[in-house]
Amino acid sequence: MKFIKDKKKVKEVDARYQVQYDFQEWHDVDVEYAKKAGLEEGLRVGKKVGLEQGLEQGLLKGLLEGKLEIAKRQYEMKYHQDGEWLKECSPEQLDIFIQFILTDIGYKELKEKVLSFL
Repeated sequence: MKFIKDKKKVKEVDARYQVQYDFQEWHDVDVEYAKKAGLEEGLRVGKKVGLEQGLEQGLLKGLLEGKLEIAKRQYEMKYHQDGEWLKECSPEQLDIFIQFILTDIGYKELKEKVLSFL
């Protein structure tokens, strides 16, 4: 009789270990799934944010290059002088240039005012 009871206990213990093993296996699967899903979501969001930032930076760079090209053309048309020096200007200096190019100011004075603005 004792042997049968021990067999039952062995089956109960074995069943408990099986349940724990199954739980651990499911837990491991859930953790791996969550990691994979988190990584995929992170990559998706990262790509989207990176693309948005890249587009924004590209637009700003394009606007600055366009402003520079227009300023250079205006300078060369008005004063018949080389406007390459404008490439060294900051965006703020280009804004100052745009304000002064429409006034009655000489090219030397204009260049001096723009380059002295920091």
